[in-house]
Amino acid sequence: MRVLRVVSVLTLAFAAYTTTEVVAQTQATPASQPPGCLINCFRVLLPYGLYVREVTDGGSYVTLEDGSVWEIRLPQRPVASSWKAGDFVVLTNISAPVSNFDILLSHGDSDRAEARLVGRKR
Repeated sequence: MRVLRVVSVLTLAFAAYTTTEVVAQTQATPASQPPGCLINCFRVLLPYGLYVREVTDGGSYVTLEDGSVWEIRLPQRPVASSWKAGDFVVLTNISAPVSNFDILLSHGDSDRAEARLVGRKR
């Protein structure tokens, strides 16, 4: 009988310890990260795509229909300079961004440009 009491006390202590561990781990996760997100986790979900409003400075900046202005990374500026108002571009996250160019703008199957948000126009 005494052995059963010891076993039941140890079982309760173990259960209480593991419950405390799980709660402590869940509280350590930042509130801004979605579940399962490890890198490049944004609070705002990107739209699937937007239409180009204008391309300026020889492809250095692309303004989309929502007024967002994107700076294009130097090697992809010739690609972005060929885009015209009304072209549809898809926005996706880049897993390994370079110099904060963390969004990929894609037009068609082969036209891609790394971009970073620099501002908004009305």
